[in-house]
Amino acid sequence: MPNVGSLKELQDHVLAECSNYLKFHKVKGRPRPIREMYEEERPALMPLPSKRIEPGTPVEALVAHDLTFRYETTKYSLPMEFVGKTVTVLARAYTIEAWFGGNLIFTHARPFVKGKHQYIPEHYLPLLEKRQRAMRNAAPLKYGVLPPQLEEFRRRCPGKDKYEQLANVLILGRDIDAEELLQAVECANMSGRPTYSAVCRYLKLNEEATRFIDRPITDPFTVERADLSKYDALLPWPNRTAFKSLSPPVIEN
Repeated sequence: MPNVGSLKELQDHVLAECSNYLKFHKVKGRPRPIREMYEEERPALMPLPSKRIEPGTPVEALVAHDLTFRYETTKYSLPMEFVGKTVTVLARAYTIEAWFGGNLIFTHARPFVKGKHQYIPEHYLPLLEKRQRAMRNAAPLKYGVLPPQLEEFRRRCPGKDKYEQLANVLILGRDIDAEELLQAVECANMSGRPTYSAVCRYLKLNEEATRFIDRPITDPFTVERADLSKYDALLPWPNRTAFKSLSPPVIEN
């Protein structure tokens, strides 16, 4: 049995095994491997459909007041402006897409654990900013889907206000490049006790380092070189006699 961490990994494993089977396997009683015989049969096969077959299943769902729509037994969050609206849900093998007015709103990774709701904390930030007392018990902050760096921050951050600190870190992402923010979070995580203030400190250090690198380097000091040409007269060149006379004597045993 293959040892995999997700259904996607299992699918990739199966595809690789099928590809190897096609290339190298030879059916008993057949003169050549499957691949060679398939190439002979290809001209006689029917062509593929000219129109792409959509593998997803479209259904409609209403976005509730908790900013989620439900597909089967799982909730999926959307931005606050879609509350009360009906969206088209396209369920694919590994993703759940939400469409509205012909535009793709958001793509969720499809979980295969029953009841594992997909809360995206960024969707809830405008609401949490208005109700800051709710941060401590907010399910999107406690169980929401986050990048690995922020998941580790959530797990390691000390203090009773860890979810408020997490929300403040997420708010930083509105004005800061995502990669830069995640690098600062990763640096804070390395301390073992990451905090919001530590993330801000690393962001500031990175900003100062970038400003220093971009600034042209100029030497504020001017060094005046002494004129040593007069000393050259003491050692006329190429006459080496005077130079040798200045050499220390050789002591022989």
